[in-house]
Amino acid sequence: MPRFENAEQLKAVFERFWNKVIELEDVMQKLAKSKVVVRFDIEDPDVQVTINFREPGPDGRVGTLSFESEVTPDIVVWSKSETTNKFWQGKLNTTIAMARGQVKIQGPVAKALGLLSKIKPLYKVYPEVLREMGLDHMLV
Repeated sequence: MPRFENAEQLKAVFERFWNKVIELEDVMQKLAKSKVVVRFDIEDPDVQVTINFREPGPDGRVGTLSFESEVTPDIVVWSKSETTNKFWQGKLNTTIAMARGQVKIQGPVAKALGLLSKIKPLYKVYPEVLREMGLDHMLV
């Protein structure tokens, strides 16, 4: 399964992805209503990605992405980078991945799973970003 070469590559993909995602106002409004902070603890390479729907960022928008955030998350999701890559392409059955130990969730699991239906439109954006960045080998 394809994985990121290094932390810098993973961060660059997620920054570009998030810059596109925040323009999807209907999706972001639904997510903002959750008022949740989710931290993704990604391994191989090791990167923490925090998405904050609780507080507005510097631009006044709710829904910020940061790395190594000091904000206490409501939900922590652990996975390896190849699993994360597969997830954001909409190609991962999260329930099965949790049962197999490929994804671990700390915090209210029901709330985490409730977010899944709201983020489905984002699964179209992520592969576009990979293609734009010349990372076609990361597509699954």
